Amino acid sequence: MKINRINYPNQNTGFKGLFDPNILITGGTGYIGSHLVQKLAEDNYNCVVCCRSKNKQEYLKQLVDEVNKSKEDKSICSFVNVDLTKPKEIDNLFKFHYPIDAVLHLGGSTLNGESLVNPKKYYDNNVIASKNLLDTMLDNDIKKFLYLSTASIYAKPGKGRVSEKRTPEPKTPYAKTKFITEMMINDYKVYDLKSTILRLFNVAGAHGPKDLDIGKNVVTFLLNIIKQGGLFTLQGNKYPTEDGTCVKDFIHVDDVTEAISRSTQVLLDSQTDSKTYNVGTGAGTSLGELINKSINITGKQVNLRIIDNLKDEVPYLVANNSAIKRETGWIPKKNVEDIIESCWKWIIRR
Repeated sequence: MKINRINYPNQNTGFKGLFDPNILITGGTGYIGSHLVQKLAEDNYNCVVCCRSKNKQEYLKQLVDEVNKSKEDKSICSFVNVDLTKPKEIDNLFKFHYPIDAVLHLGGSTLNGESLVNPKKYYDNNVIASKNLLDTMLDNDIKKFLYLSTASIYAKPGKGRVSEKRTPEPKTPYAKTKFITEMMINDYKVYDLKSTILRLFNVAGAHGPKDLDIGKNVVTFLLNIIKQGGLFTLQGNKYPTEDGTCVKDFIHVDDVTEAISRSTQVLLDSQTDSKTYNVGTGAGTSLGELINKSINITGKQVNLRIIDNLKDEVPYLVANNSAIKRETGWIPKKNVEDIIESCWKWIIRR
């Protein structure tokens, strides 16, 4: 199989290997992945990024080039077009890019609503692809794996901030496939696999106005409606919360990439056991508060329609993030106002 690759001029096509970590990233040009590549380059990782889009490859290459301008020890970044549902392609990738020190698995399908109408896509892209990746990693003696999971697995209402010890009860095919993959990763410990699982809460925000993507989330949806003067539908205001609307934990994408980078360092350097961490701020924001803050920041009004509460919605879902803070030194630095402001700057430039 021919692997498409972009190389930097005047550099070796292979990794340096001995001193700098060599990381494979799946989903490298998605919302989080496109921010993560820049962060890892800043932190002196060498990266192979799984990506099918030439335009997105060129965008990320420019970001890494910009990072490297101010660095003596420059990070190497290359790109591959690989189908994770085809084990032979994954095997060729690992052999071509030897050595790989760790795999960061961000790839997959991520929309709860879509998974309800097309579950096959989610089992193919989230479970089968992950199994192919893990099996081929082990065949190539790669045994360090970081996986992005989701707080959507915490579908059962509970009191207070949710810790990693709460029993997951995923409802949607998306959440189920993420938790099935978590269980598979944990079962693979018998093969000496060392893993870090990060359960992300509501990721939003922009790093800057030139970002490739700011994600599909309630913040960007709300702000786009405010810009367009459209109608925002609030799904319920009779939940058992202070203002009757659902309370969520919104975390800035920059804090998420910092958490991934720090967790990767621990994964590579430490001899401790595999870990599962919640990645959230630990601060809750109700949807009512989100709407009011968005109005204040944008200086615009929103046309609002309120409908009945959603069935099976979790009224309050906020992270207990003490484990990742204690064990990696990570601390979230941005709040929901930072998220809204950064997204709004990105949106109004379009």
